Amino acid sequence: MTTAHINRIATAVPDHDIHRAFIDFADSMIPDGPPRNLFRRMARLSAIEHRYSFLEPIANGDGEWKDSEGIYERGSFPPTARRMECFERFAPQLARRALDKLDLSQEERRGITHVLVTSCTGLYAPGLDFDVVKHLGLDTSVERTMIGFMGCYAAINALKTAHHIVRSVENANVLILSLELCTLHMQETENLEQLLSFLLFADGCAAYLVSARPLGLAIDSFEAVT
Repeated sequence: MTTAHINRIATAVPDHDIHRAFIDFADSMIPDGPPRNLFRRMARLSAIEHRYSFLEPIANGDGEWKDSEGIYERGSFPPTARRMECFERFAPQLARRALDKLDLSQEERRGITHVLVTSCTGLYAPGLDFDVVKHLGLDTSVERTMIGFMGCYAAINALKTAHHIVRSVENANVLILSLELCTLHMQETENLEQLLSFLLFADGCAAYLVSARPLGLAIDSFEAVT
């Protein structure tokens, strides 16, 4: 049976480290007393040092934080449409950063036969898969597949799909892009559990090339995830 290999991986995050700013912002939404003290303790013990976002945190004169896009204003958090506008604007930027770091040669770009994109934090049409094809100048005949709304395990399903493609299509070269803008989905809440969950997620992207050739960073097989 044909074995699929990960030939190359590249990752990218936005420029803005928002971890400290988020802790201060979330802290301000929690009533003073035991819940706020518990949030501070959990944030301190989380061992998280950095989380990145397309949103630039800006401190105002009152010691409170806002974001550069004015999305998260206390008392008027945005509707879904506004969040998706931001996804359409910023997701391609982050995707391009990861794809450029993948450093594909012109020959490798010409050889790509399939593009898989995973995301559960946003969508638009025409989608991110079109932007990938356009940015890399891929042949418009490449087969595109969107894997959406599967959460953290979407990349595993993308790898499983790439494995099936590689073992069933001769000379297949599968480009996968996994991208999430988690900071788009923060809610205005005093609920401690929700705020702690927001503490875990941020924005990031990974691009990887899968084929039957054991080149570059090669993982023996995907049998374990099939």
